Amino acid sequence: MCLLNKFIELNWQVIAGISTTIIALCALALSIWQGMQTRRHNRLSFRPHLTTWINSNAEKGFYAIELINNGIGPALIEEFLVKVDGKVISGQGPELIEKVLQMLFPGFPYKSKQGYVSKDHSMAVKDIVTIVNIQFYERFPPLEFMDRASNRVSFDILYKSFYGKQFHLQFPTQNEKSNKQIQPTN
Repeated sequence: MCLLNKFIELNWQVIAGISTTIIALCALALSIWQGMQTRRHNRLSFRPHLTTWINSNAEKGFYAIELINNGIGPALIEEFLVKVDGKVISGQGPELIEKVLQMLFPGFPYKSKQGYVSKDHSMAVKDIVTIVNIQFYERFPPLEFMDRASNRVSFDILYKSFYGKQFHLQFPTQNEKSNKQIQPTN
């Protein structure tokens, strides 16, 4: 009988040890899962989202393009390219945008303000950069001319979040360009 009691006592100790190990492994797995979910949440919480805003008044000859970070995290700019007719225009800073304006609007008098985001620039949440603000005076380009000019130019902006996830903004998108081309004219 004494031997049977020792055997039962030994089995309970083994069962208790195995149960404790299983509980500890479950707690470890739950902690790892929670850590992964927290990391995923943090990545989403710091996700930037760059978009553009166009403001225009054709009757007054005014046009503006703004770059806005309407995400919930800062955007780190990696590359800012301006293309005319698919060809990358070289230059740095606001002079690059001025060069593009001179290519698009030769012979039209205007005053303008240009902005630029360079490599490693950090756009905070709700930050707005005016890429171009142009006011024509004396004579304005016709609407058809403005449509052709806007179809000729595009911006490609590569940016990333603080977690290193990369994003790409192409303005205008190919869909926006094709929609402009099929609009009926009166």
